[in-house]
Amino acid sequence: MSREAETKTTLELHIDGLIADGETTDFASRTQERRQKTRISEPFPARIWGVDSGDLPFNVDSVIDNMSSTGLYLKTPREVGSGSEVKLIVHLLSGASSGVTAAVHGRILRSELQADGNYGLAIAISKHRFL
Repeated sequence: MSREAETKTTLELHIDGLIADGETTDFASRTQERRQKTRISEPFPARIWGVDSGDLPFNVDSVIDNMSSTGLYLKTPREVGSGSEVKLIVHLLSGASSGVTAAVHGRILRSELQADGNYGLAIAISKHRFL
């Protein structure tokens, strides 16, 4: 059994169930980022989890730098390899106390070491569901 399968938490299984009937985007033929969609640059809070490049599970809070209907970019202290699957909970806020929350499955397109030691992750959204 893979390290990722072994580290499934109750929350992860719950998110899997929530997203199971969500909208799917076909990225099977997509091998690199191609910015064809308009991006929004808002600091939406998010939690991301998966397995990092060292094969260790992680679960960290982050803030999205920018996003479109097909992808997003954020920074984390963990390096995650290209092609790795990740899960996110994203709070799309519109004001101090209103907005929506989305559960997202994604695939890492790119992981870039930043000057501050964090990693910028470009993530293709493969499935999402508004909660």
